[in-house]
Amino acid sequence: MRIWLRTMLFVMMVVVLASSAGAAQYSQSPMLDGLVERGELPPVDERLPADVYVVEPIESIGRYGGTLRTVTLSPTGYGDDTMVASFPSLFVSNEDGTEIQPEVAKNIYSNEDATVWTLELREGLRWSDGHPFTTEDILFWYESELRNEEYTSWLPRQWTANGEWMEVEALDAYTVEFRFVAPKPFFAKHLVHDSVWSMLIAKHYLSNFHPDYVPMDELEERFRAAGHDNWIQYYGAHRWDHVWGWPLNHDIPTLAAYVLESATGDRRIWTRNPYYYKVDTEGNQLPYIDRVETEIAGDLEVVQGMILSGQLDFVGNMADVQNYPLYRSFEEAGNFTTLLWETGMGSDVIYQLNLTHQDPVLREIFQDVRFRRALSLGIDRDEISNTIYFGQAIPRQYTVINESNLFRPEYAEAYIEYDPVRANELLDEIGLTQRDGEGYRLRSDGQRLMFTIEYADIETPKTPNVELVSQQWRELGIDVRSRSVSGELQTQRAPANLMDATMWHGDKATDMYFPRDPEFIVPISTGWERSVWPAWESWFASEGASGEEPPEHIKELHQWYRDVLAEPDQARRDELAHKILASQAENLWVIGTVGQAPQPVIVNNDLRNVPETGLWLWDTLYTMRYSPEQFWLDR
Repeated sequence: MRIWLRTMLFVMMVVVLASSAGAAQYSQSPMLDGLVERGELPPVDERLPADVYVVEPIESIGRYGGTLRTVTLSPTGYGDDTMVASFPSLFVSNEDGTEIQPEVAKNIYSNEDATVWTLELREGLRWSDGHPFTTEDILFWYESELRNEEYTSWLPRQWTANGEWMEVEALDAYTVEFRFVAPKPFFAKHLVHDSVWSMLIAKHYLSNFHPDYVPMDELEERFRAAGHDNWIQYYGAHRWDHVWGWPLNHDIPTLAAYVLESATGDRRIWTRNPYYYKVDTEGNQLPYIDRVETEIAGDLEVVQGMILSGQLDFVGNMADVQNYPLYRSFEEAGNFTTLLWETGMGSDVIYQLNLTHQDPVLREIFQDVRFRRALSLGIDRDEISNTIYFGQAIPRQYTVINESNLFRPEYAEAYIEYDPVRANELLDEIGLTQRDGEGYRLRSDGQRLMFTIEYADIETPKTPNVELVSQQWRELGIDVRSRSVSGELQTQRAPANLMDATMWHGDKATDMYFPRDPEFIVPISTGWERSVWPAWESWFASEGASGEEPPEHIKELHQWYRDVLAEPDQARRDELAHKILASQAENLWVIGTVGQAPQPVIVNNDLRNVPETGLWLWDTLYTMRYSPEQFWLDR
């Protein structure tokens, strides 16, 4: 007999049951009235689930109608329209990133040792085409995608334990059980992000393109006629990916607030999902806004011009903190307000020296903790804050954010004081005392101490940061150079152990991600945004088949991570997590700069129900915590 621990993993919310509320309780956008009158769409009370999600408006009950204008740089990738059209997810983060709360799902709970998780879906929820969303869809994802060896040729960490797949069973149409061979205490938090691009797919639609349901000879004839080389390409052309991009296919069912109405080379238009499962406190079906129109801009300069001229209603992803004073000066003329949210990063930019560098001399230098401490002490973080963030960012080492249950001030304050005298002393202690004619330190082999920081200049302001830090490190006698590279080149070079160093934004520092994925400060698996220890990551990921065997203290660090993943006791998990955080503070596996940095969010003065403050980061799915379906246009 199982003992269930029904620990609430989310904050309480108001839930109105359709059976008790009655049809008179619900209203819909006038744009749907004609469809209902002509019998092309069921009445609103029949479209909503029994377990309806009730949103309490931030400011006020909204009015229906209007088109919200946003922008993106990617024809098929996410942009600010995604921040409004929403990521459909089983759960979302709460406001400070510490716990989860329900979205598409209604509840989740586990047994005592966290080996069995039971997920409850909202009864009566429907896809945007009206077809019921049930556990059949979850099973289709599990059986036809996850366990299909052609489609999934690796063992994803979130769906396995001790190298073995989880088992999934539908207990009824709205209840599904996930079983693991070992404790999986972070499973519920995995669902915040991993359900976005994986689990929430429509069986009734996608089964038309899958060999489990279509004879392969017929499927091959179809995918070749469509110009594809194999069934996986053909299947992918009909499958949403709400994170990394999507095919411009209007027929794909979604659970999001908006569905794609049209897409061209220069714009995307989204229209309301008539089956969306949320209402406001007066029973008005959300979203309030009828359409979202997204211009696909050519470059960031075009975006900034659109912001200043008041052509956009909502911009977060494309807003640049360095332009904050400029935004403020154009607010009145452009009829917008510049809100300041927080990036929510452990550090807005983190520097990563390659500790497994192929150059043995540079590797020895990088692995000396005194060198990394010297670099940290050589950073003038106040100058970074004042120059880039108009004094609003806080000097900070990379660690969890202040709101985390694991935060300790000593982790954030480790070696962050600007002390070039002590930095030079540490470099001299290492033996880097000889200099060339230009004043740069010499390595033990007589070569100039020089390394290059390669980086993809996306999201946080990396170029101005590296320009300041490189100059500060050159003042210590180190010839530091930097080079902006494409995402494609970064993806090739970082995992292949070809970079001297790189930099990235220090996310995954909230309780949503840490300690289940401490990838910047524990060698787990190779990644395109990391160059801390690629050869060691490869060794751990391949269980010793490739890469390079790490020293014992790195093995111990990795073991803490493995133990925390399988520890059902919260107190013991926290103890292990603190070992990892303390190790980062002591060893500076990555070097942080500033945190609690501001993120401009541009809001047209006619747009209502947008929170004045918030966290803008992937860990909390950007705007999703704030139910952007409640945004409305007062014009």
